[in-house]
Amino acid sequence: MSFYPRIVLVISLSLSLPRSNFFICLKLLTALQKKGMDNIVLCSGSRSGPIALAAGALASTSGLKLFTAIDERSAAFMGLGISTAIGKATVVITTSGTAVSNLLPAAIEADRSCQPIIFITADRPERLKNCGSNQTVNQEEFLLPACRSIQQGPEEGIHLLNEKKLNHLVEAIWNSAHSFPGPVHFNVPIEEPLHASFLDQKAVFNGWEPKSYKENDSALDNQKLETSKREKLYDLNFDSDGIILVGPWRGSSKELPSFNKALTKIQLLSGWPIFADPLSGLQATIPGLIRYWEFLLLIGCSSIKKEIQVLRLGPMPSSRILEEWLNTINGDQVLITEGDARPIDPLKKSYQYSSGLSIWYEELMQKNSSLGLTKKKQKLTGLFNKLFKIDDLIDSWMKTNFMNKSEISEPSLAHWLPKLLPSDIPIMLSASSPIRDWISFAGTDALSNRCFGFRGASGIDGTLSLAIGLSNAIGRLVLVSGDLSLMHDSNGWLFANSQSPPLIVLLIDNAGGGIFKQLGIEKLYRGDFEKLFIMPQSVNPKNIASAYQIPTRDVSFIDELQEAIAWAMKYSCPVLIRVSTNSAKDVLLRKSISYELKKYINSSINKESLNHD
Repeated sequence: MSFYPRIVLVISLSLSLPRSNFFICLKLLTALQKKGMDNIVLCSGSRSGPIALAAGALASTSGLKLFTAIDERSAAFMGLGISTAIGKATVVITTSGTAVSNLLPAAIEADRSCQPIIFITADRPERLKNCGSNQTVNQEEFLLPACRSIQQGPEEGIHLLNEKKLNHLVEAIWNSAHSFPGPVHFNVPIEEPLHASFLDQKAVFNGWEPKSYKENDSALDNQKLETSKREKLYDLNFDSDGIILVGPWRGSSKELPSFNKALTKIQLLSGWPIFADPLSGLQATIPGLIRYWEFLLLIGCSSIKKEIQVLRLGPMPSSRILEEWLNTINGDQVLITEGDARPIDPLKKSYQYSSGLSIWYEELMQKNSSLGLTKKKQKLTGLFNKLFKIDDLIDSWMKTNFMNKSEISEPSLAHWLPKLLPSDIPIMLSASSPIRDWISFAGTDALSNRCFGFRGASGIDGTLSLAIGLSNAIGRLVLVSGDLSLMHDSNGWLFANSQSPPLIVLLIDNAGGGIFKQLGIEKLYRGDFEKLFIMPQSVNPKNIASAYQIPTRDVSFIDELQEAIAWAMKYSCPVLIRVSTNSAKDVLLRKSISYELKKYINSSINKESLNHD
């Protein structure tokens, strides 16, 4: 008999829980929306039911963009693509258990590429932890190594959140994701019953709220943001020769215009040539750009002295030749990041400054107020002009040897695609051979289109989903991807029909991991190189795309590519253009180009005496 009152008490408490859960979840998402959240990617699940109902309600009443997904891994990457495009955190919502573990790859990429994203995961309350309860794991720890912040709801359930605590959590979550952009994890225990009825939902929208919601919490301490310390200013001598190296952009797209403006001023002040990665986000009109700097370094131009200074902006481009050259430089190297104070110089040869290029330039001007712009412009006739003459020869050779009637190779595709695309269509390059070929063969034509890439962790995971996220946010986009990268993320096609972003997928089908044939791996004493590294697949990527009702087309020659692009532009949904290449032939072609180009340039230099002052 003594059990009955307790059972009645539990039942009476549980009757209001679905309504309370829904109310708090609605308040949570509304508060995030007020902070600036525009997009939610929702993965299906039962424990996350109250958050899903709140997301659906907001999407139908407030203009919030809601995407739904069945695969948490690809959902997280698509959310990251959206965040990268708009510069604000997308919220990705999942249920409990292994669903949370699938967020880790995207969390790692967001961490390393410095892009904001917020993961909200439903969890069991504390009473169900460590007792064998179904689908209950230590998920609050899964994303810990990658996240800027881990926030936890009340252990007994989110229904216990009052207004002050909720607003405090939202403030901490949003600030953590954006002050130093990166991933944030909010783990939300939710007590059963989970799903609010129609009447429960209606009551909340008519003004119902839990009695405890307005209660004060005197134990809550307000977070105080630490005052940032002024960094030591490492300056360079603009009266001596130097080179500006711009790596992949790691920052908000909103900050790119001020970055480009500051870089233009610095180039005019110094007269230094610029070596820019295709992913740098630079405007093609910036003065001082060298088109084929990697080949220039390969040739070993003696105009570049070992004592030269280097201003390095952002992380290292994907160029082994550049890395080897930087290792030989004896002059000062200053490395500037856009807010990332973590060490990012694998060579350990630079002085790092993390407050951003614009602030560095302003502080430099304050320290050296006597520096002027006009008297420095004549320096463009020095080192820059010498390098530009060689660069011009390389460009002439490229145009002659990459005729647009030729059979498609990976180098010729990198050379011609930026020339064939309208400049207002961005390109995303997958993190394997494409980005390396764009550095070598695209020249500054690659800067005519905004190029995106996810080189934070340099993995191929989530390639298609990232591109779909970008395309959802900014419109038509071209993804250049290898076959294994695309196959690895084939679940990204699940977003194709539901969202129909105007994405053009240009697939380089070279029958496996062609990048490994470029690494100079010696013949194996025992074992199968193809099986261990290349991993050719018997799956036809066009058949996979067709299963998702994706229009497809094959292209074999460069002069067919422009027609294929025009065909793709007619669609307002994802399409696939497959370009079949031969990775073994392309490896030989790259070596042949390097050899022939080096011979041509050295011959031209001797004739024109370019190395003599």
